[in-house]
Amino acid sequence: MATPSLLVQIGFDTSSQGGPFFLWGSGTATTTQAAKDANPQSIFDNTEYRFGGTLDYDVTDRVRSVSITRGRSRELDRYQTGVANITFNNQDRAFDPFYEASPYYPDIKPRRNLKISTIIAASTAVQFTGIIEDWGLDYNISGESTAGAVAADGFITFGGQQLSAHTATSQTSGARIAAILNRTEVDWPTTLRNIDTGAATLLADVVDAGTEVLGYLQLVEASEPGQLFMSKANAVTFKNRNAGATIGTVTFSDAGGTTIPYTDITVSYGTELLYNRVSIARLGGTAIQTAASTASQNEYGITSLDYNGLLIDLDPNALALAQYLVAKYDEPDLRFDTMGVELAGLGTADQTKVLALEIADIILLEYQPNRIGARISKNVQIIGIRNDIRPMSHKVTFSLASTDTAAMVWAGGTVTSGTAVAAQYPFSIIETSTFGL
Repeated sequence: MATPSLLVQIGFDTSSQGGPFFLWGSGTATTTQAAKDANPQSIFDNTEYRFGGTLDYDVTDRVRSVSITRGRSRELDRYQTGVANITFNNQDRAFDPFYEASPYYPDIKPRRNLKISTIIAASTAVQFTGIIEDWGLDYNISGESTAGAVAADGFITFGGQQLSAHTATSQTSGARIAAILNRTEVDWPTTLRNIDTGAATLLADVVDAGTEVLGYLQLVEASEPGQLFMSKANAVTFKNRNAGATIGTVTFSDAGGTTIPYTDITVSYGTELLYNRVSIARLGGTAIQTAASTASQNEYGITSLDYNGLLIDLDPNALALAQYLVAKYDEPDLRFDTMGVELAGLGTADQTKVLALEIADIILLEYQPNRIGARISKNVQIIGIRNDIRPMSHKVTFSLASTDTAAMVWAGGTVTSGTAVAAQYPFSIIETSTFGL
């Protein structure tokens, strides 16, 4: 099978090159050919007049390679700024900011909008949206010339913003994130948000002037604890701590049949995520809340995980979080770390499924090492996505986490409402017999 088609668009404003410009609705109505001939400047598909302002230019035919990295590689890390690297053929100096004959002159500048999409059977799916931070030019004396663009998603914007001094009210974690995004010094569009309400109530805290926006948002994320990242469409996305409590609807396996095959997989079983003593220090707390697993400490020694300055409202809730984290991480766990898929080997239906997956989605992953023994089957959560696109190849690599990060339990069927479960068991491990994890 062929790889999906690629669409790369950059927002350029080339209006400074001068007109004549297209004018919407200029002159009289163009319902007749005579009227059109008299007012060609109002005809959308004319070849003489051009648009002014920033337009999305299709530069796909100049692309040599694309790589996109989003998310995080390790379960307890913070989500990183999503980055896209594009290499262009620049033989005609189209991406040279000093070449006045370039069709994009004089707008080869940083902070131009960038969108990368894939197209399968005339259906377009966005894979990355951001702004170009750097342009690089590589000229070789042989005449081989390339240009490189490095783009980043909205986290790069938040990293450069600072909050004014203010006092936040007591509210849910999702409401706190929305309040920060609404502030005039941030002013993030409401159309680019996908924010869960959140299960945690945060205290009313005093925010100092100069506090970095991204750092504060990630503090809210840790206080939930939830997942905060930028979507493929550059929307601020916040998932509460129950987001992993589902079963995967897309299955990847080495068993063949109707499942989606993968090309490589990495599995770990060790102490990288082994913690048997967890301490939580919240703002305004009377004491550090600590939970420990004596059995694990006797077996593996003491390994500590500390969180400081969380916005949790009450000491008992901070202690509950510490107890949850100890229960989750006090024993080594067999973990699927990464899984790679080559789209060139898949049918269009499976290609569509793979490219539709997003950070925080749950997938079912099956693995039988060397075709020996029982098949391992686990629901895992996507925490990172990497796309490597070159001629005749499009590989997608997923970073994965265990789904028992979800802070809820079905209590053996005694509580059936998801909302009631989250309220009654705010920091509990999923009951594996119920979910088959």
